[in-house]
Amino acid sequence: MSASSQSPEQRELALIDKVELRIALADSDAKLETILKTYLAPLLLKLASEHNSVRQKVVSVCQHVSTRIKPKSIQLPVAALVKQFKEQQGSLVRYFDLVYIQQGVDRLSTVQQREVLPLLLSGISDSGSHAPQIFNLMLRLLESFDLPPRGSKDDGELRSKCEVTDNDANFLATWLGKFMLFVPKKGTSTMCPGLNAEDYAFLNLQGKEGLWHPAEGGLNLLRTKVLVARLLSSGLFHDEERFFPALFASADAASNFSDVGDDMLKRVLPAISLEDEATVTRLFGLFFGENGAVRVAAPLRLKILGLLNKSERSTTFSNYIVKIVEDGIALHDIDGEDVVIATAGRELTKLRSAIFQYVNFVARHGSEDTLHAIAQKVILSLRDFIENQGWPNVGPNEDLVSRGYGYEVIGLLAKAGPRAILVESEHPTMDLLRWLLDSLARDTSGSSIIVSIEEALSHVLGALARMQLSLAEQSVLEDLLIDQLEQSEDLGSGNRLRSTRYVSVRFANRCLPYHSSKARWIDILALGATSDRAEVREEAERGLSPYWYRMLNGSPGVVDAEHVSFPTFEAIIAQFFRGHVITEKRKPKMVVHQTMRAYPRSFDHMTAFARRILYREAVERHASSPSVDTEWERRVDAAVESDPKARDAVKSYVRELSRSSSNAVEILLFALFEAVMSPVVAASTPGTLVDFLAVSPNALTEQLAQDCDLLTTRLQGGTHSRRTAAAHAFGILCSHPAVDSSKARGLVENLLDAMKGWETAVGAAVNSLHGKILALGFYYSRAAVRGQFPDNDHHMDQFKEHLVSILIASRDKALQEASQIALGQLCMFGALSLDSLSVLRKPRSIVDKLYEAAKTGNETAVLSMGQMSMIFPEAPEEEADDDLTYLTEQLHKLHELREAEAHFSVGEAFSCLASGWQSTALTTKLDVETDVPQSPARLKTLGRVMDRFLTDCRNTKPSLKKAAVMWLLCLVQFCGQLPDVQSRLAQCQTAFKRCLGDRDELIQETASRGLGLIYEKGDRKLKDDLVRDLVSSFSSDRQSQLAGNVSAETQLFEPGALPTGDGSVSTYKDIMSLASEVGDSSLVYRFMSMASSNAIWSSRAAFGRFGLSSVLSDSSVDGYLANHPKLYPKLYRYRFDPNSGVQRSMNDIWNALVKDPTATIDRYFDDIMEDLLDSILGKEWRVRQASCAAVGDLVQGRPLQRYEGYLERIWTQCFRVLDDIKESVRAAAASLARVLTGILLRALEADHSSTKNASAMLKHVLPFLLSSSGMESSAKEVQAFSVHTLLEIIKKANGATLRPFIPELVERLLGSLSSLEPEAVNYIHLNAAKYNLTEQKIDDMRLSSIRSSPLMEAIERCLDLLDDSAMQQLQPKLEGAIKGAVGLPSKVGASRVLVSLSTRRVAVFRPYSDSFLRLVEKVVLDRNETVSGSYAVAAGYLARAATEKQVLHLIAYTKKLYFESEGDRESTLPRRSLSAGEIVYAVCKHATDRFNAAASSVLPFVFLAKHDPHEQVKEQFQNAWNETVGGSRTVMLLYLREIVNLSNAYLESPQWVLKHTSARAIADAVNITAALESHMTQETAEMIWPALEKALGGKTWEGKEVVLSAFEKFVESAGAFTQSDSVAQAIVKVRATYVRSTLVSISEHCRSGSHLDTARCETLLIETTRLPCVKQNVRTPPTSRMLWNA
Repeated sequence: MSASSQSPEQRELALIDKVELRIALADSDAKLETILKTYLAPLLLKLASEHNSVRQKVVSVCQHVSTRIKPKSIQLPVAALVKQFKEQQGSLVRYFDLVYIQQGVDRLSTVQQREVLPLLLSGISDSGSHAPQIFNLMLRLLESFDLPPRGSKDDGELRSKCEVTDNDANFLATWLGKFMLFVPKKGTSTMCPGLNAEDYAFLNLQGKEGLWHPAEGGLNLLRTKVLVARLLSSGLFHDEERFFPALFASADAASNFSDVGDDMLKRVLPAISLEDEATVTRLFGLFFGENGAVRVAAPLRLKILGLLNKSERSTTFSNYIVKIVEDGIALHDIDGEDVVIATAGRELTKLRSAIFQYVNFVARHGSEDTLHAIAQKVILSLRDFIENQGWPNVGPNEDLVSRGYGYEVIGLLAKAGPRAILVESEHPTMDLLRWLLDSLARDTSGSSIIVSIEEALSHVLGALARMQLSLAEQSVLEDLLIDQLEQSEDLGSGNRLRSTRYVSVRFANRCLPYHSSKARWIDILALGATSDRAEVREEAERGLSPYWYRMLNGSPGVVDAEHVSFPTFEAIIAQFFRGHVITEKRKPKMVVHQTMRAYPRSFDHMTAFARRILYREAVERHASSPSVDTEWERRVDAAVESDPKARDAVKSYVRELSRSSSNAVEILLFALFEAVMSPVVAASTPGTLVDFLAVSPNALTEQLAQDCDLLTTRLQGGTHSRRTAAAHAFGILCSHPAVDSSKARGLVENLLDAMKGWETAVGAAVNSLHGKILALGFYYSRAAVRGQFPDNDHHMDQFKEHLVSILIASRDKALQEASQIALGQLCMFGALSLDSLSVLRKPRSIVDKLYEAAKTGNETAVLSMGQMSMIFPEAPEEEADDDLTYLTEQLHKLHELREAEAHFSVGEAFSCLASGWQSTALTTKLDVETDVPQSPARLKTLGRVMDRFLTDCRNTKPSLKKAAVMWLLCLVQFCGQLPDVQSRLAQCQTAFKRCLGDRDELIQETASRGLGLIYEKGDRKLKDDLVRDLVSSFSSDRQSQLAGNVSAETQLFEPGALPTGDGSVSTYKDIMSLASEVGDSSLVYRFMSMASSNAIWSSRAAFGRFGLSSVLSDSSVDGYLANHPKLYPKLYRYRFDPNSGVQRSMNDIWNALVKDPTATIDRYFDDIMEDLLDSILGKEWRVRQASCAAVGDLVQGRPLQRYEGYLERIWTQCFRVLDDIKESVRAAAASLARVLTGILLRALEADHSSTKNASAMLKHVLPFLLSSSGMESSAKEVQAFSVHTLLEIIKKANGATLRPFIPELVERLLGSLSSLEPEAVNYIHLNAAKYNLTEQKIDDMRLSSIRSSPLMEAIERCLDLLDDSAMQQLQPKLEGAIKGAVGLPSKVGASRVLVSLSTRRVAVFRPYSDSFLRLVEKVVLDRNETVSGSYAVAAGYLARAATEKQVLHLIAYTKKLYFESEGDRESTLPRRSLSAGEIVYAVCKHATDRFNAAASSVLPFVFLAKHDPHEQVKEQFQNAWNETVGGSRTVMLLYLREIVNLSNAYLESPQWVLKHTSARAIADAVNITAALESHMTQETAEMIWPALEKALGGKTWEGKEVVLSAFEKFVESAGAFTQSDSVAQAIVKVRATYVRSTLVSISEHCRSGSHLDTARCETLLIETTRLPCVKQNVRTPPTSRMLWNA
């Protein structure tokens, strides 16, 4: 049948038959392989025929083919089959294609397999149902696939070369990632962690046997995974595609696989956004298992949690977060299956810890909505988890780490979650807080868990402190905290292991208002906890102090009390004293008694606080309230004690309260009474009862007066202060009108009876007698002023007699003191008249006795003399010899006393003597409700005493002058309101002024304080007159009549103690100048007060009110300061004075003057800053030091915009002072520099909102740091700090901020590498031999230190931040730095910069690599071997990014160095040749692809140069050859012609070294060629012979025997080539030449008689006779004997 008449089916069958026939006729495997290569793919294509017969026929032929191809030697056309598989969609065709592909793959050579893999990868995503088989084939081919070097050009083009589409890459990345998770399972298991059944079947080829068993022909799973990881690291994939596979690989248990994964993940992560929702969703899906897959294994879940910990987006997945917590609590094993607790191991602990860490991250960074959604559920779950472990007693073998994390997360979520977690919306119980407090008290887990509980409570504290609690909620919290304190009383009960007092007190102080009486009750209870830690009591003290309470709750800098709401006195009493009694009448007493028994250790604290609250309320209602500061408690007490207005206000308020229905004030009175009475209560200040009785009306004290007899028990023992307080209280109460006279008389009789035996009293009896004498003295004095006994009372007479007897005769100090006090009280209150005293003893004898005691410095005796003087009448004449005058003289004699304190007592005594009850010193002495006692009138005494003191102030006797100044000060203070003093204020000013010039510091201080006091006491007219007088005395050359002997140079302060802009306030004239400068002469008086810094002033309340702070804070000064702000800069600087006394005083002044420091500083910021910057370079070191500290304080916490204009000046001045001559100034400047650096670094570390500020600061700071004032400063301290600051800036700054400065930074830091190197290094380098070292060894150590230098780290950090524009700016800077580098460190550092740019920043550096490679050619020839080597290595790295043209230029340059360097070989070390070798080796090692591309040019040169006679040069080229060629000799044959030509060219060189090197190269080439070709071809021989012949010519030189040896091998291998006439003649000529020269050489040695090495001669002759042409005539080599015979 003709072909045209055949049907399509028949034609197809005919074609198949022909193919079948060809296959059948193939009688060898080779023929069959050839036929299949042509026809197998077309044959299989017929399986797509529409005719069934055709398809069956093809199947039949395939069966035959399958039988024939069983021998493994038959290769199949795999590439064609793969291509056909990709192009065809027919399932049958694809199936058979795949069958033969699978059979044929393993038969391919490595090269063929390498060619097939790209075909498989391209279009792999369209493999359809055959994808598992194709994927498995791809895995099998990975072993043979060579990946290009990472980052190379070929690597970047790999994806396009393999024609891999995005779909293909996604498909591969997905399944390669799943393959990372694949773990074959034994048995019938069809899943593994992270993979569902379908995924598992895909990778396992439906359970194919032996697939992963290498012994059965399968793949090695671990090896395959490593290959997969490397494939993923290549340019075939983008970062986002390889992210998940890298994550999976990094968590694998096999280290060699996970290391690759870790490296890949580190490279991928910067390009991955963990804020992408799809990425986060996938991470959560892997963690929990998705699409039917089992959750991934625990190590991978740990990795996932680590990533989620960096994703704020993940915090929005509230459902997943709750599920994660439940997962962490539910105890899963490491494979994800639920198990019992006993199987939980270390992996489980790590996983649970990571889960809790993630929840911690969520709590810190999650949004409010998310936290509110998860907090309640998570806290409940965690609480259940902790309780299930055992609470409070934890079970054995429990996970304590997770328990600790659980507590911490509970605290964090409670803080961040909804309010209802801590404070329930309905019926609040604060259950969570109660549970945490109970956990703190009872949890048995150990100290580490307690720390976690405390941290959780700290978070809860912060949350509650921000809440506004209702009264009901506040009440719940109060009751809860009080309950905790009460339970902490007995740790043995209730299984409480530790106290919760400290935490409870903190909650009370932070979460409850100050006006909460229950909160203050908590503080009181804590103060009584003497057995607990000291910080408990410290925190309680802070809670009771309104100042510290305000500081704790965030109102610093506010000095008025309006921001603190105090509890009411009645509320405090109601809370502190809560006893219950039946009898209403005795209620206060019984309540106090019960409270004292219940809280003995807290009783004293509760009475003290209640009393101060009462005083504050009273003072606030009737006078100005004391300011709330650290001295608030002292101020309240001092105000009531010494301020008449405050005292009257308290009296009025106590009277008002006593009339009300409340019995609060009575309770306080009884409490104070019990504090004195009880032996259990340790009353810190027993005198508080007396103080309170003094302001209490008779009606209030009536009930307490009935118990006055109880006080007699306190008179017999105890401390001195308690006895004195009890005696004083007894005198007030027993003299009360309500006390029955018979009862009082009986008590007095008992006391008098005890006095009868005073002569024999010793020990305890003396103490008892001391108290009773005081009691009687206080009683009779108060009874007298109240009119409670008749004048002829014999008991009184008896007491007077005993009293005077004891005073005169007793030697016991305690009895003496008691008698002196009692006598003073009796005289002061008029109970003892001059007449009655005269009956007992002469008054002068008593005065003498008191004087004897006073001379010893006894202040009690001194005061007693002053009080006794109040019964003496005034003499009409000044010179009269009366008792008052006598007593005055005796007091005056006390000027000899050395104790300064005693003189204030003398001054007080003089005030009593001169003005009686008109002296304000006696204001507080009247402690009963009655009129002021009557005493003899004083009309002229005060004037007389004042005049005498004024005269004494001019006396030249030092002791008298000192005493007179102090006494005068006391009279001005206590009697300043009286006319006699007012009329003499001007004279007092003169006296004080005169004393300012005294050498005695105390006199100066007293005079200074006196001037300030005079200014305060005078009226406006007097103030103006005094100012005018003082100014006039110093404003003209002639002195005012008031100036006295005081000069303008009188020194008031130590030089520098009070610095100003140009010096310091030292002399009186300086004060005047400063006052004139500021513009107000009255300022002089303010500075007078400042002149005193002696501690004596702060110890006396009477003078505490008259410091500079009080003077300056009055209304006139406020008005003055409002119009004259010049004082603020000065005062601001004074606060930082080096003198602690000045500093303390100035802080007090500042606090008094400035009500709102923030507003004031903001208002006068520019004035203050200008003053400080001017003063910082002042003449005096104190000024400079204070200015440094002040500037540092001024800029901290303020926005940059406020001081940006001053920033450069601040740095400049700071660095100047860093080199100050004074060490303390340098330290202050260093501190300022640290402050400035800290501000800058914090701005750099802050979020993007601060980037603008940081950039602005850097614009000012960096140029300065890089200037001659910074890094280039001659001062080492400045230089070191500049470098340190720069390093910190570079470390902390982000790219956007730092990038504009990188070029300048890199240039300067490179220069600093040398300038900052210790000078000792250069010395050792120059004197290396002295220390048994070599210069190279030292250079190696220097090189090592440079590599690890912080400066290099900073430079590399800068390089990492480069972009295209910054690199463009860096190029000229870096080139300049390289050209101008001086010193090894800078040069080596520059080379490392080039290396870093070529490796880490190749993308931005590539356009500039040619330029730098040309530059390296110029600097590589450095005299220092280390520097030269470093630049050579840099050239190797630069070649990576350089163009091919420039690389060829570099190679040409190395050839030039090697071949054309005149005189290089004459030196010991051929520097140029060595550099050529180093460059070539560096390019070969670090830029292999570029080296290979230029192999034809460089390899012949390397081959020649590796035969150099110099070992170091030879080594470099030998290493380059080995690196490129290795052990393969065949490579040499590829470049044989080039090698021969190059060697031949330099065989004629005038340089002997090059001649010899070329000859050795030719010899080596001949040897290798002869070894590889047993019969050298004609062409090769013709190529080699001319060069070999030339190498054999010329003179003989050492080592030329290698050429002769090569000549022998050439003759043996060349064969027919040597038979030609011309070659044969040349060979004979060579033979004759070398035989003759050898024999002649030997003969010359023999004739000369020199010793000849026989072995050497034999070697020479043997070598000669081994030549083929010589063997014809010399059958045997000559022996030693023959040689000697010759």
